[in-house]
Amino acid sequence: MKNYDSIQNSLGYILIFLIVIAVHIFAVFLIWCGVRSLLGKTLSLPPSRRKWFRTRADVTQDEETAKYHARYYFEGEKFTSEIDGFTVYGDKAIIYVNRNSPKEIKEYIPRPPMGTEVNLACFFMVGIILFLDIIIFFG
Repeated sequence: MKNYDSIQNSLGYILIFLIVIAVHIFAVFLIWCGVRSLLGKTLSLPPSRRKWFRTRADVTQDEETAKYHARYYFEGEKFTSEIDGFTVYGDKAIIYVNRNSPKEIKEYIPRPPMGTEVNLACFFMVGIILFLDIIIFFG
């Protein structure tokens, strides 16, 4: 019976440790979103410039399937790929081309900044998490 008690205790400690880590990762995420929103920046970051090249593409729409085909140039070569059409402005689109594989493209759709009320709620939740940390460690 004692072996089961020690196993249950160790599993309980591991579970509590994982929950604490998850709550603190969530708190860091809330701080990240709150600060970026206060600065007026988008919540999501654009693709890395080392791996992706930002370019404009000519877009044509297929009448039968309603899909968009993007024609773009990368290092002097012409490529064509399908896109979802989120970044299409008239007959142009802004896309990101993979530098290692130019046939692979990505559309960047930024998430807009949060409102003031949501920012206050984020910082309030982080304050409660930090307050509970202080109570647990020093109380």
